[in-house]
Amino acid sequence: MDQLAILQLDTNFPRIAGDICCIETFSSNVNIIKIKNASVSQIISKNPEEQHFINFKNQILTRREKLITTSCGFTFYWQSLFNKLTKSNIVTSSLCCLKEKRKYFNDNEILIFTFDAEILNFLLISKLKIPFKGHILGLKKNNHLYKTISYDKNNYDFEKNSSELKELLWQTIKNLNIKLIILECTNLSPYKTIFRDIFRGEIVDLLVLIDKKIPGIIKQEYL
Repeated sequence: MDQLAILQLDTNFPRIAGDICCIETFSSNVNIIKIKNASVSQIISKNPEEQHFINFKNQILTRREKLITTSCGFTFYWQSLFNKLTKSNIVTSSLCCLKEKRKYFNDNEILIFTFDAEILNFLLISKLKIPFKGHILGLKKNNHLYKTISYDKNNYDFEKNSSELKELLWQTIKNLNIKLIILECTNLSPYKTIFRDIFRGEIVDLLVLIDKKIPGIIKQEYL
């Protein structure tokens, strides 16, 4: 039996090595299941539709893998509800580490790098008992990666993304005392090596959390 199920949004843009929905990221077989009609705009929303919760729920109820996760950190909306559906472990998002990490870092030492900062801030306000007062960095709407994801384009440009993301992150952290970066957006994971060129602190993404649950399932070069 495979150990990991990944519930993917209904998208078709390219997934490169290091992305959670690319099989090359893993050292063993994983099951990647698209959730029908769960588009980026419908899930990354202040009010995700109940129908999409039901679609995720129906898949979770049929899965028997040790661990179930998703391709989008904004499903953190439903983490507590998903937990009640199955005996499998559920880790919807890298945001699942935030409660634990706040024991070791002050909020002003934490940066969450996300697809959409405004919507993520709304999500955290609604889901966290203690408000998060740290830093949230979202992709800019003119960034190549933002457009690729938003419009589900097949025009993936790794070099362009690398340049834009590195500059965006550097301009944000250069005058801050950031010690931890949490990559909410799973499509940022392939760029961790590039981020480490300008940041010497800890970087946590969903792949890191998965590897803690199932050691060795992620190829070392993507951790």
